[in-house]
Amino acid sequence: MALDSKLYLHDSDKAAMAALKAIPGFSQVMKTFMKIWSEQQLRLVNMSTNLHLSENQMSKYYHMLPPICKKLGINIPDLFVELDVTPNAYTYGDAKPFIVITSGLFETLPDELIPTVLAHECGHIACHHTLYTTMGRTVLTGASEFLSGLGTLALYPIQLAFAYWMRCSEFSADRAAIICDGSSEKTTEVMMRFAGYDKDIMADANVEVFMAQAHEYKELVNSNAWNKTLEFILFQNYSHPLNAVRAYEGRKWGQSERYQNIIEYVNAESSDADDAESKLPVEVSLKKMVGKNIADIQAKLLTLGFTDINTVRNTDVGKAKEGSILSITINDSAEDGWYKRSDSVVIEYFESKTDAEIALQHPGDIKIDKSYKYYLGKSCEEAKLELEQIGFKKIAIKEMAMSKLGLGEKENCVAKIIINGQEKFDKDTWLPEKSDVVIYRYTRV
Repeated sequence: MALDSKLYLHDSDKAAMAALKAIPGFSQVMKTFMKIWSEQQLRLVNMSTNLHLSENQMSKYYHMLPPICKKLGINIPDLFVELDVTPNAYTYGDAKPFIVITSGLFETLPDELIPTVLAHECGHIACHHTLYTTMGRTVLTGASEFLSGLGTLALYPIQLAFAYWMRCSEFSADRAAIICDGSSEKTTEVMMRFAGYDKDIMADANVEVFMAQAHEYKELVNSNAWNKTLEFILFQNYSHPLNAVRAYEGRKWGQSERYQNIIEYVNAESSDADDAESKLPVEVSLKKMVGKNIADIQAKLLTLGFTDINTVRNTDVGKAKEGSILSITINDSAEDGWYKRSDSVVIEYFESKTDAEIALQHPGDIKIDKSYKYYLGKSCEEAKLELEQIGFKKIAIKEMAMSKLGLGEKENCVAKIIINGQEKFDKDTWLPEKSDVVIYRYTRV
């Protein structure tokens, strides 16, 4: 079952990408990069220089890919090995991404940890990082061909933002690896080995001591503002987070409820798939639902799997559209985010009062659905009959002499009408049923 990468995308990854795109000049950098970048060129370099792994070439490592890709819901990427003593792995491309691992990685990690690294790189593909990561490397290295197309654009703020996003994106890719591994233990060990525990070192390493080191680092950085500033100054140009920090973030993710729900979903048999999926959280944009029709939003929430949907009717809103949502909360929160399908949804919407409800607020009263102007000039007998039909009983007719000119005045037609002492009343005015009604009709002197 394909897994939506948004379920494990790290919050800082998402926020850092939004901040990067908001920097003035980013669109120019993007356009310039797309002019010089060639995915095919990078593929040709790898095919001509590095070792292309397949079922017939170092198949032991190639066969590690398919189960990873199946869990993450991506196509199997090409896999290359590069001769480089530095232990590393990276992903390039966009339309058809590929993974490169260095020979130094095999020197540093035992074989049982290679799938963790591959799952991490596949996580970048699943999270759609690869195009921006490729662009970020170009921006950070400052390739001359790229720089010449930017003119006088101030690149440093964009370089800092790219480096920060690339560090944050590693947390999301680590989460993908932890999902594929079934726990955070192997990701922690990979971080330990990158930190210095080479596989050829003939000594035991203690994972819990390494994690204690990670906690100590986090406490040290968070202890005061200067340490936070110092951390930024020291690592602002790093494209990867620090080993201890990645281990800390990975273990915290591996202990989360969402991770447990994802693991249950990924490992579920087809017969249990629906139940496992129902436990996955759902991303909801609550702010976009305000102002929409309540019936449409209720249907959408039901489709997403929410079952505890409560409505609160509001009848006292000025200019709201009939049936429109005034506010919506899930577990008392109005913020966009991830929610459980079992969470309580409360929708406040506008619906005007019915005639019956309004009538209950006016016991013993009659609603006149016409204004006084409607009756002026109308046949006196017709006006009397209409008022009797809506419930008035005390109706008197008096005469009023027509003017000498008589312009617009007709004999036996209404000259004016007074109800409960009011000569002028608006449409839908409520007046007591026992009101005295006086109709003045025009008569010739």
